[in-house]
Amino acid sequence: MRITIQPDRDNDQLYLALSSRALEAGVVARTVRVTEDVALDFDKEGRVVGLDITNASEVLGESIEEVRLDALVGVKEAAELVGVQKSNFVRDYANKPGFPRPIVELATGRIWLRSQVEAYAASKGRAGNARRRAAAG
Repeated sequence: MRITIQPDRDNDQLYLALSSRALEAGVVARTVRVTEDVALDFDKEGRVVGLDITNASEVLGESIEEVRLDALVGVKEAAELVGVQKSNFVRDYANKPGFPRPIVELATGRIWLRSQVEAYAASKGRAGNARRRAAAG
């Protein structure tokens, strides 16, 4: 999969094309607004091809100049990065002040930027806990 980031600094908007096809005219068949500022684009087969974020600086919690191509992680992966069980993660970490805001909250769960979760874990001395536990077990 080729992912392309298209920032529009003048309008504080960010588009993540999740395939090279997403940028072709007529590929987007349906757009679903997930929140007031976040929308998903689907092709005619129902595959997600893009993510459109308006008011991007507010939604992402940083200037769009700081946005880099980064891995996206869900609850399971974020819990592993912090070194805790998935069942405890939302209560003990994700809902606490200071934990990175998810870039989107879907019906299937929250999505974070991996680098933000890793930076949080490092700042709390939790980075690598999952790797150490796996090596010990």
